[in-house]
Amino acid sequence: MTDSVLKKEMHDLDESDIKPGDLKDLTKKQQALLVASNTGAWEYFPKENLLECNEVYFSILGRDFKDFYNSKTKSLDNSWVELIHPDDRPDVVASFYDYLVNPKGMFECFFRMQHANGSWVWICSRGGALKDKKTGKVTSLIGTHIDITRQKMAEEDIQRERILLRTLIDNLPDTIYVKDNEGRKIIANKADVACIGRESEAEVIGKTDIELFPNEIGERGYQNDMEVLSGKAILNKEEFFYDQTGKQRWLSTSKVPVYDKSGKIDRILGIGHDITERKHQDEALKKLNEELNAQSEELKALNEQILQQKEQELEKAIAQGKFEIASEVLHDIGNALVGFGSYLNRINRVSEKNSLDAIKNLNIFLKGQQTLIGNAIGTDKANALVAITEGIGKTQIEHQKEVSTSVGELLHIVSHIQEILNIQRQLVRNHGASHERKPVNIVDLLDNCRSMLLASIEKKGIKLSVSIKPGNHTIKGDHTKLMQVILNVMKNSLEAIDTESEIKHMSVTLESTETHLELKVVDNGHGFDKETSQKFFQRGFTTKKSGTGLGLYNCRSIVESHAGTFDITSEGPGLGTITTIKFEI
Repeated sequence: MTDSVLKKEMHDLDESDIKPGDLKDLTKKQQALLVASNTGAWEYFPKENLLECNEVYFSILGRDFKDFYNSKTKSLDNSWVELIHPDDRPDVVASFYDYLVNPKGMFECFFRMQHANGSWVWICSRGGALKDKKTGKVTSLIGTHIDITRQKMAEEDIQRERILLRTLIDNLPDTIYVKDNEGRKIIANKADVACIGRESEAEVIGKTDIELFPNEIGERGYQNDMEVLSGKAILNKEEFFYDQTGKQRWLSTSKVPVYDKSGKIDRILGIGHDITERKHQDEALKKLNEELNAQSEELKALNEQILQQKEQELEKAIAQGKFEIASEVLHDIGNALVGFGSYLNRINRVSEKNSLDAIKNLNIFLKGQQTLIGNAIGTDKANALVAITEGIGKTQIEHQKEVSTSVGELLHIVSHIQEILNIQRQLVRNHGASHERKPVNIVDLLDNCRSMLLASIEKKGIKLSVSIKPGNHTIKGDHTKLMQVILNVMKNSLEAIDTESEIKHMSVTLESTETHLELKVVDNGHGFDKETSQKFFQRGFTTKKSGTGLGLYNCRSIVESHAGTFDITSEGPGLGTITTIKFEI
């Protein structure tokens, strides 16, 4: 017999429907069923205040059925009320008598009863009223007692665990929450409530992020919830929000879907870790790194400036030493040239006072005495002697002309060298001066440089063409340094031309506009590739075996110090070089 059938029978049964024999049979079936299910049965007769119970009723409590029916009356108090826990007794008894007065539906109550060993047994008591059909009065209440101690203990354990878990999550600094399948909050710990800016959990339960954050933050959170409900977990997503004071804060949020027994998603479990402090530290670290980088760049620039200053000082010292040596050398060379010129003039004077006149007189004498000499030594010998003296005279004249020409050329070379020395002496004298910027005629500089290099140009057989177009060729600058630049550029072109080349050509072009002056030096020398061109202005780089790598670097520095530009190009190895210098007028 099922519990629902038993309930129906207890609800519909009355004394007029049961015959004595049928009642006896029904009672046996009920008793067997109750014993088999370990269910205690009771029946209360209000008129007699009599409570009848089966053996299971008392065995649940570790008591003997006979102890109550042999030595005590079957009263409600002795068999039931006195065994109820004192804390539960008032409510249970009141509920029982209320049902007795107004027996609607079923009577159901949960309470503790004392076991024989002193412990307490949780009882679930259910029952129904039996009425007289004729009078409608309750003749008795009949019901069952079921031991639910284990169930209650399990519920208490679960409740205790829930309390512990809730205590734990409420005291964690991270936000922890659960949402239903529509994104509404059903659990929110204290941190989450505070994060939302509310006072209690009740204020956030049943609301979505859109309702809790009526701005783009709420919309973003709601869209994330919908993604999670579609099965996509969100892990460690950094997102910002504004607290109740309006201050921006950051959370590292993780949201995962929770599945029910059927495999459907019905919950969202979320946790958020406050990373605001870390964000602030990251920002501070980033700012510090930027400041350190800026300071590093400043230190780097300062270091480069110091190195450049040291290099300039070193170059200045080297240059000073060079000019001191050059001054002494030029002085010695000048003295030597003076002596050499004197010797040449002496040779020239001596050569002019040679025996040419004596040879001429001898030739005249021999011709006058040719007949007598012929009679003495023979005509043929006399003729030969006259011819020899005439030849010696002619040869002597030619030698005299050649010596005079050679001496004249040597004197001219000496004069040219002395001119070069005078220019060099001027450069040496001007070195170390303040180099005041004064008008400098570039044409004059070109003439001086060409004079210095003319001997080398002629020696290598280079065809030099100079084209100076009409215009203003004067700029304000340092005469010595500008001459150093032009001389270095022309010297580089001179050295770049191969002596063995069939065609050796170098051209210098100078032209000006209203605003600029341009000097261009072109040669058909070695040229260079693109990779080499990128290194020309690096300090120390050189393509010469004996070069220092300072020439072009210094040239560009000097030109740039005059607000000019210095450029050197080539179409490739073997295709010559074009050097262009521009100055503002």
